[in-house]
Amino acid sequence: MLNRNRVTALLAATALTAISIQPAQAQSVEELKAQLAALAKRIEQLEEKQEAKKAPVVKKAEPAFALGTSDGNFEFNLRGRIYADAGWMSDDDGTMDIDATEFRTARLGIEGKAWKKVKYKFEADFAGNDVSLKDVFLQYSSDMGNWKFGQFKTPNSLEEQTSSRHTTFMERASFTDAFGLARMLGVGYGNGGDNWTFNAGLFRGTASSSDDDEGEVIAARLTYGQKMKNGSWMLGASGRLRDVGGGSDLRYRQRPHNHLSDRFIATSRISSKDTMYGLEAAAQMGAFHVASEWAFLEADEGGAGGRDASFNGGYIEAGWFITGESKPLKLSKGTWDRPKVSNPVQSGGMGAWQLAAKFDRIDLTGDGVRGGEQDTFIVGVNWYLNRHTRFMANYSHSKIEKAFDVSANGADGENAVDALGLRFQVDW
Repeated sequence: MLNRNRVTALLAATALTAISIQPAQAQSVEELKAQLAALAKRIEQLEEKQEAKKAPVVKKAEPAFALGTSDGNFEFNLRGRIYADAGWMSDDDGTMDIDATEFRTARLGIEGKAWKKVKYKFEADFAGNDVSLKDVFLQYSSDMGNWKFGQFKTPNSLEEQTSSRHTTFMERASFTDAFGLARMLGVGYGNGGDNWTFNAGLFRGTASSSDDDEGEVIAARLTYGQKMKNGSWMLGASGRLRDVGGGSDLRYRQRPHNHLSDRFIATSRISSKDTMYGLEAAAQMGAFHVASEWAFLEADEGGAGGRDASFNGGYIEAGWFITGESKPLKLSKGTWDRPKVSNPVQSGGMGAWQLAAKFDRIDLTGDGVRGGEQDTFIVGVNWYLNRHTRFMANYSHSKIEKAFDVSANGADGENAVDALGLRFQVDW
């Protein structure tokens, strides 16, 4: 910042020196005083301008304010989301009849920058009258890549890495939950470019765990894609090695496609170590998109006779914006991104309307384990009022077979579940 007193004194001394050397150029003392006053005012303006460069400025105001400095060193963003759900579901064996509501997510958080190269994020979820920490981390950016420290998701699966704000359906693919993809405490490394990403991490426990031996998890994911004339495509692969420590603490289970539902496929706690790997593909062409993933898991010595138990799961989905918008792939992140709404409701338009369908499968049987198979057909409608607000409606029919280890299915291990889910979603 300019030193006003020093500059003013220097200018005054210069002016007086000029007067003593060239008195003919000075018409009067009053004129010199006026000139000095003008210089002092100019110095004050320059100081104010210099100070303004360091002051916080509003960088954006949609849908929440973000503050930052014009030099890019600091930034502060308020974040949050609310999902209000309603669900109706029943099964053929008459063991479940649910008509209920819940706040699936009620999240608040902040994220920003501290000295440009250091980013931070903190989010807590208050759904269910409980508090759980979500993403809580620091990230340091360098020319060689990004380092992340704290709690965040292990780098696996397109659906898991895509924010729930941008997924097509209310629930993610069955395997993401059944195989335990989640946030963990750890250190991660990431690198990439405009059309590729690589992320890896070493993890141990979560913010809420209190085990004496938390084991360890190693995970990595690689994606590559290209833009096309009217869209883009992407391929990816990921893997995870998990060891939860002593004992057989790992079990595998999943609901039909509504969080309010009971579970109808499940194993007992059969292993303390497992290995998972998955493949993924996605493409967007104008208003149409398609995506598919498949994952395979081996639970060490989880089967009969000490054999490894092998499970698998995956999905294929397709969607179409009847109003012409698109579901964009963000190749630099390896995820789906937020659609742009051409005619939002607040501007007098009808918003964006999307129709979608999905087939989802999870198989928890094999090698003496009888956790069950679940095949689900889902259809959905999404109405985006604007970029940050949408209504969702999902209907699903799940067929369950070979689930002998779950008493709700009866002696034949078979059942079927129908579910209707509605969601109002807003994020900022």
